[in-house]
Amino acid sequence: MSRQPRPPRSTARLPGAYWRLWSASTVSNLGDGIFLVALPLLAARLTRSAVSISLVAAAATLPWLILSLPIGTIIDRSDRKRILLVADTIRAIVIGVLAVLAATGHVRIWMLWITALALGIAEVFFDNASQALVPAVVPAELLERGNGRLYAAEILANLFIGAPLGSVLFAAAIWLPFGIDAASFVLAVLLILPIRGSFQARAGDPVPSGSLVNETRQGIRWLWDHPLLRTLAIALGLSNLGFQMAQAVFVLFAAERLGVSERGFGILLGLMGVGALLGALLGERIAAHIGRAGAIRGTLITWFITMTATGLFPVTWFVALMAIVESMAATVWNVVVVSLRQQIVPTELFGRVNSVYRWFAWGTLPIGSVIGGQVARAYGLRAPYFIGAVFVFIALVLVLRNVTAASIERASSTESSLDYALALRTPAPPSIT
Repeated sequence: MSRQPRPPRSTARLPGAYWRLWSASTVSNLGDGIFLVALPLLAARLTRSAVSISLVAAAATLPWLILSLPIGTIIDRSDRKRILLVADTIRAIVIGVLAVLAATGHVRIWMLWITALALGIAEVFFDNASQALVPAVVPAELLERGNGRLYAAEILANLFIGAPLGSVLFAAAIWLPFGIDAASFVLAVLLILPIRGSFQARAGDPVPSGSLVNETRQGIRWLWDHPLLRTLAIALGLSNLGFQMAQAVFVLFAAERLGVSERGFGILLGLMGVGALLGALLGERIAAHIGRAGAIRGTLITWFITMTATGLFPVTWFVALMAIVESMAATVWNVVVVSLRQQIVPTELFGRVNSVYRWFAWGTLPIGSVIGGQVARAYGLRAPYFIGAVFVFIALVLVLRNVTAASIERASSTESSLDYALALRTPAPPSIT
């Protein structure tokens, strides 16, 4: 494999606006880590049905399937900072209501489905807008470093601190982790507010005046005509489908197959942060050493091995080890691929194209959740790992055939990106197929 040439690492510093965004992200991710543990534990307290618990995960991810496309177009029409503020405010209110219901003993499993769905809608707005905002405050040559620092802070707050803390708080009072999570979103709003500037698609550009449907079609066409990003989106969608089959019922797998307690569940998730933090800190160097194509391929190979091994050897220490390796690979993928998208996609199209990409990549999550619950009920809690690994293997074959150092270099060139953007402004000839 030829090594992809990489420019020398820049010694420039990340700007102050980035660090304000970083601080807000870190605070809200601390709350998210607490919530990540508390929600499945609450679901397991309410029911032991694998199907009912998997529907919580399905509801949380369903908006990526049904709303990601139009939301991306809305983001390109709007101020991205304002979207972050509104999304975090809504999340604070929704989780605050759940905390009250839990404190008064009135919470039911169907309420968790509704809560997860509402939070999922806000997450689609927030995640797409925040990824579109990063290139507006970070120079292009610092994107991998900036994304790496964001992921490192996310993992440290989410898994290292938030996950173990969430299980402790849940054991103390089931409403407490949700109350703290709501407060974290309020604080994140206060941190984002001082960031100055208008963050439309491009400073000084008018708000798009075309129809929502036509602008969404532009995003679909741009991604589908881009062979590299199309391949990565489909590959990630297949991988996420496989992952989510197991993740949707992981709380039951941990309790019934591994014998992990409620407090131990938070610690188990926290251990994933070891690998994820390494991936965030080393992702830029790994990409420089083996090339971005090598990092992407290596990630999928790692995922296939860890999923298969987890299903074969359901022993606590081994599952924890596999989770560490798996999460490290996942974060390397994020650092490399998110930075690629931010470099390749034109600013004025980023919201739409990014939402289409994530529709392919994340729209499979609710499908995987539903399938995982049914598979676990019919064949046991280990079966989702084996079936999920098959989907990861298909993704690996797709990437091995289409993602190379040359294809990445070609797609990353400024001229290539401009050609794609200009093609969207030129009427396409009639199709003959």
